[in-house]
Amino acid sequence: MKIELLASHDPAWRTTVDELYPLLGGGQNPTLLPYHFLQVVLPHIGGALLRVWQGDQFMGVGFALPAVAPASAPVRAYVVRYHTVISAPASQWELIQQECTKALSTPHVALYDPTLAHPYTATRRTVGTLEIGRPDGDEAMMIRRLQQQIWGSPPEFLYPTDLHSTDFPLGTSLVARVDGQLAGFLFGFYKWADEHEDGLAASPRQMLRIESQVMGVLPAYRGLRIGFLLKKLQAEAALAQCIGVINWTFDPLQYPNAALNFGLLRAVALHFIPDYYPFRNELNRGPASRFSLTWPIGAPRVRAVPLYDAQSTVINLAQQPAIVRVNQGWAQVDLAATAPRIAVEIPARWTELQQNAPEEARQWRTATDQIFAHYVGAAPGKYAVTDVGVEGERRFLVATRMSDQFWQALYD
Repeated sequence: MKIELLASHDPAWRTTVDELYPLLGGGQNPTLLPYHFLQVVLPHIGGALLRVWQGDQFMGVGFALPAVAPASAPVRAYVVRYHTVISAPASQWELIQQECTKALSTPHVALYDPTLAHPYTATRRTVGTLEIGRPDGDEAMMIRRLQQQIWGSPPEFLYPTDLHSTDFPLGTSLVARVDGQLAGFLFGFYKWADEHEDGLAASPRQMLRIESQVMGVLPAYRGLRIGFLLKKLQAEAALAQCIGVINWTFDPLQYPNAALNFGLLRAVALHFIPDYYPFRNELNRGPASRFSLTWPIGAPRVRAVPLYDAQSTVINLAQQPAIVRVNQGWAQVDLAATAPRIAVEIPARWTELQQNAPEEARQWRTATDQIFAHYVGAAPGKYAVTDVGVEGERRFLVATRMSDQFWQALYD
C-alpha cells in the first residue's frame, strides 16, 4: 500500500481537488466536505490530502484535519476523513491508518469513516431567553437545511451532518434554540496556525487554534443577539481546552458583521485576502475578498465584554478629526497615510448594493481591495483593523498602526 501526501502549501493543491471532487461524488455526496472548503479552507487550517494506492489501483482519498493531541504530547494530531473509491475490506482499514500515520509524521492520527452511523449527544445551557448547546441528531440534520434556508446554498456548499457527531472532533458545534425551535448555529474546525500568524511565537501545542467556519441565524430570530451569544460560548469552550485564539474570515464590506466582530466581540483584522473564495453567489457577486480575524479570547479587551447587556463600541468620526480618512467612497483613494489611526469608508448596505447597482459594487470592491491590500497587515508600519465608525449615514472601518504598544494592548 502506498500513500501520496499532498501538503497544504503544495502548488498542485487546487488542481488535485478539482480532479478528485467529482470522482468522490461532488455535491451529490452528503458526506463530502464542500468544494470551497476543500479548495481554500482545508489548506488554510493546516490540513493535508492523502491519496491511497494498492499497487496501481487508486483506493481512496483521505482529508486530514487538525485535531487535539493528548495533553502530554506537544505534537500535531489529525483526523482523516476517508472516502473510498474502491471498497477495501475491514482488515485493510488498520493498514490504511498505519500508512496515514507514517505519511503525516505523527502518532496521533485517527481514521474516520463518514459513511457510518455516528452518535449525537445534545447539551443544553440556558442563556437569557435562549438555550444553547451541542445538537442532537435531528438538529444536526437541520443545520444542513438551515444553510439552504439562510443562504440558498446549493448541495456543493453544504457541510456534512456527521461533523456534529460525538465521534468527529469538530472544534465548535453549537446550536441556539428559541422555545425549542432551532434558530441558529455555529461550527468551526481546529486549525494549526503559522508560527507568527497573530504576533505570537508559540510551541506546537500553543499554535492550535479554532477556525470558526460558519455561523447562521434564521431571519425570524435576528435581533436577539444570537450570533454574539454563540460566539461568547464558543470562546468559553475554547478557553476550557487551553485554546487562546479563534480565527475566522468575513467580508470587510458587510458593515453589520463588522459591527459584531469589531465593535462587540473586539476581534481585530491582521490579514486581508483578496478574492479568497472561488465562488460567486447572492452575497458575493464579485470577488469574495475577506479579512482573516484574530480573536484573542483570553485578553482583557475581549473578556471585559459581558455576556449580558454588552454595548457595541462604535466611533463617532465626526468627533475624531485625528483619525485620517483614506477614501471618499470608491472614487477617491489615499495610499499615503501614516497617521496612528485611519478610517476606511465602506458601503452602508453592501448586499443590496450588489443586487441593485452591480457596477457601483464592483467599483467599491476594487477600491477597498486596493486600500486593504496596501494598509492591512501584521508587519511594522502596517495597520490592524480594530473598530467600526460612523459619520451620519456613512460607515467606516477604523484601523490602528502596528507598534509594540499595540501588540501589548492586544494580548495583555
